[in-house]
Amino acid sequence: MGKRKILTAKGGSLDLRKWVTALKMAFPLFVLRRRTNKSVGAYFDLITDDGRAFYGDNFHFGIFLNGTKTLEDALNNHTDIVSKMACIKEGDRVLDIGCGIGAPAVRIANQTGSHITGINISREQIRHAMELVEVEGLADQIDVQHGNALELDFEDASFDSALCIEVAGDICVKDVQKVCLVEELYRILKPGGHIGFSDLVFTGNPTSEEEKSMRTILYHEGKELLTDWPSLFRRCGFVVKEERDYIKETMETWTHSADVYEERLHEVEKRYGKRIAASSLNHLRRIPEIMEKYGSFMVMSIEKPIQS
Repeated sequence: MGKRKILTAKGGSLDLRKWVTALKMAFPLFVLRRRTNKSVGAYFDLITDDGRAFYGDNFHFGIFLNGTKTLEDALNNHTDIVSKMACIKEGDRVLDIGCGIGAPAVRIANQTGSHITGINISREQIRHAMELVEVEGLADQIDVQHGNALELDFEDASFDSALCIEVAGDICVKDVQKVCLVEELYRILKPGGHIGFSDLVFTGNPTSEEEKSMRTILYHEGKELLTDWPSLFRRCGFVVKEERDYIKETMETWTHSADVYEERLHEVEKRYGKRIAASSLNHLRRIPEIMEKYGSFMVMSIEKPIQS
């Protein structure tokens, strides 16, 4: 989510390891003028410590339903909605694509009694996830591993359900990879199985200044998010059972994020310097307007049909 993407480290008192990671993240943007799968992994390697320190363990947008007051509750709302869309039952084997540090998997495993396999392109997030699963005492229900969702190392029809919680736009840096992701999900899912899917999509191209804010805060360009996911899933053989747009309900995420950023600005300045802190905050404040102009937040329940 946007909150965990504020502190893109470009300066300040980073240690050598983080400097190297920052270079891996930034280099493709300067040379290739686009992200790569490896640079996405480096990005999440870089921001995970700060994301947890400033905002908590969930790396997705919050969904503020009626009566939701805290960002934590909104983040849990998001997890719960996608989990229900995946129709997970006790004992099901579930694949969690882009599992973050495992917080959604922990919540869903506790609620459903399912067995969850989480994969993530970020080695740093997998390290955190292993620790979290161990602390929560769920090693018998949750397995997390480093992997690429575009090249899944699982047998055909090996999962009852799948989760794709606001990750498709992160890992698919080319249009052809969006097709690849959906085809892989079709392959590993059992007939009659469901996917709970959520992601930010754009309906138009932002201006160059707006794109600068998008790159700084979300490590995306808006044009990369121009995706008709429902049509893509249908073309690959799925049935879209339910489809909702939660963009209005996600907007308060940015208010809460900015509030945290401003309340702890002295910590950000200490880590990254006043110039970077001020620049990041300015970009963050522009995001809500960009989202209102171009954004849609798609949440879907998708089924692989039972073959006759």
